[in-house]
Amino acid sequence: MKLLARSHRGNWITPRWHRRLMVLALLLLGFGLRLSGVGRIPPGLYRDEAQHGLDALDILNGGGLKLYFEANNGREPLYIYLVTASVALLGRSPLAVRLPAVYVGFLTLAASYALAHAFWNRRLGRWTLATLTVTFWHVHLSHVGFRAILLPLCTALAMAQVAHGIRSGKQRHWLAAGLWYGLGWYTYTAARFTPAAVAAVILYGLCCHRHETIRLWRGALKTALVAAAILLPLGIFTVLHPDIALARVGQVSVFDPAISGGHPWRALLRQGVATVMMFTIRGDRIWRHNLAWRPVWGPAIALAFTLGLGVALARIRRDVGLAVALIWTMVMALPTTLAEDAPHFLRAVGILPTAALLPAQGLDWLYEKLSSWRRTATHRHRPAGSGHLLVPLIAPLLIVFELATTATDYFVHYAQADPVYHWFEGGPTELAGTMNAFLGVGWTGRRMQHGPSTPATVFIDEPLWESWASLPFLTDNRSIRFLPVDQPGETHGRLMFVTWPYRDWHQDVLGYLPHPAYLTVRQGPTAQGDLDPEPFTFAMITSAEPRPSVPPPLATFENGIILRAALFRRPSYRNTQPTIWLWWDVSQTLDTDYTVFVHYLRNEERIAQHDGSPGYGHLPTSSWEPGDLILDIHPMPNVRPQTGQDSLRIGLYDTQSGKGLTVVDSAGQPIADAAHIPVILAEP
Repeated sequence: MKLLARSHRGNWITPRWHRRLMVLALLLLGFGLRLSGVGRIPPGLYRDEAQHGLDALDILNGGGLKLYFEANNGREPLYIYLVTASVALLGRSPLAVRLPAVYVGFLTLAASYALAHAFWNRRLGRWTLATLTVTFWHVHLSHVGFRAILLPLCTALAMAQVAHGIRSGKQRHWLAAGLWYGLGWYTYTAARFTPAAVAAVILYGLCCHRHETIRLWRGALKTALVAAAILLPLGIFTVLHPDIALARVGQVSVFDPAISGGHPWRALLRQGVATVMMFTIRGDRIWRHNLAWRPVWGPAIALAFTLGLGVALARIRRDVGLAVALIWTMVMALPTTLAEDAPHFLRAVGILPTAALLPAQGLDWLYEKLSSWRRTATHRHRPAGSGHLLVPLIAPLLIVFELATTATDYFVHYAQADPVYHWFEGGPTELAGTMNAFLGVGWTGRRMQHGPSTPATVFIDEPLWESWASLPFLTDNRSIRFLPVDQPGETHGRLMFVTWPYRDWHQDVLGYLPHPAYLTVRQGPTAQGDLDPEPFTFAMITSAEPRPSVPPPLATFENGIILRAALFRRPSYRNTQPTIWLWWDVSQTLDTDYTVFVHYLRNEERIAQHDGSPGYGHLPTSSWEPGDLILDIHPMPNVRPQTGQDSLRIGLYDTQSGKGLTVVDSAGQPIADAAHIPVILAEP
């Protein structure tokens, strides 16, 4: 009853419950930031993520459990097992690979609160939770299927248990610390630097708190024994297979002459400066990890970090928690300092749980100083009005400002940036969705389909299939066949051919197209590798389907060529152009190749034009047969339709002579030199 009693200020909630509700609100905010747009932001599915999905499929198909996954330069297994459970529940989709990261990120928020609480008190736990909640770096890590997301969670939990063990002396905390520390080695390669961090912390303890540190040896031994037992299988694997477990380390070392240019110490100094700058000045340039060059924290939390760093340096000898935060952050920054491309936010991920403690200290220091100043000012100048009461809100407002900055940078600037689409291989991911939509099964880019409506087969160039891991992960290969083939075999129903545009693929495709059929050739999405100067179309998509019902003719040309429909269509894929889609019919065999012209008119004035052979030149009119329905696509760059003002002028002319075909009436008499029709927008 006492808890529900109204206080003298009229509040129903006690301060204790108010603080608990604050923690709950921060956790819900953090979960919302991490769940929002998952599977869609960032667009695409990078090959590292897709490889996790392929390993999950291998496990689900009876491939067995592994201590270390050899593919893709070798990977620790823990996140892959989470993906396996997710794929089993949700199917083959980007969401299935990334959803575990959302929950791991959420648990890391709770663990960061527990860590600061164990080091100091609940108030600093709330500041730490608030800081990590609005940190762009951690929001992004919680949106992607990278195994690195697990290391901060295991680190924070292990540290919190050690702190509880020191305070309480209870055995269970030391044992739990060993459990979480051991599991951390099964998360991400940067865990291999944690022994150096642990050694540095112990050295600090022996130097500054010798007697207290020595008294902890029994608990530390229990932690070490549990961790060793958990690490033993991975250690045996590493000894037996060093070429697999240690291969990646040598590939990126700053001491490799290919990376350092023969000056390793100069390169190391440069890397060290870049690592220090990443917190407040300039961060990771790689779009897969960050909004390029954005520092770890925006201006608001950068200020708090600077204050917290000053507090930590001032109190480092007497405040063990601050000393541990500084030491751990410095040592766990070494994976990015000692490797190429510093700062590298994946390699530096081990600093997250301790680095977040420093802005929290700065915010707490600022809040206490401002509150003290308010109390002094109020005592000296009463009544002072409401201005003094608002001064301590400056510290919470820094969190609010960082929240606004992070939300805008991530969900607007980062999510819509073209480099993000390409660095996460959005084009191949969209192609997989297109193939699945054609097959009638799997993830289409918008939803999951659970069964084909009609039989369908997709033929694809094998090098394309092997170039992007998202294709074999997202697409069920039971309906996939590779080009070139001698005989298409049993291919009843609908056919799709996905080919590399920069080779002569006509012989592999056009000879297998059935007639009559609904035939289309269209450009696939674009891709851009890390070293490519600009995006390029990496696939042509040819399909043959049963002829659907067709509308009455829009126009009939000489020689039995019929224009059935014309639509303006917005880009089908990201970074592609608006197009005009034309549907042609033919009542007789044609011996001549004709070029189609499309004039885009606004108030009868031409503003855009495209001339080209049908099907991007791959379905010439001489290949048409009676009964075929041909989809013919013409790009209209930079055109934005205006209803009621725009129209199309469409016609054909002989590619060799330039002589145009006329539009004829039902009696075959010429009536116009081109079809003139209004612009109709295609349904999205």
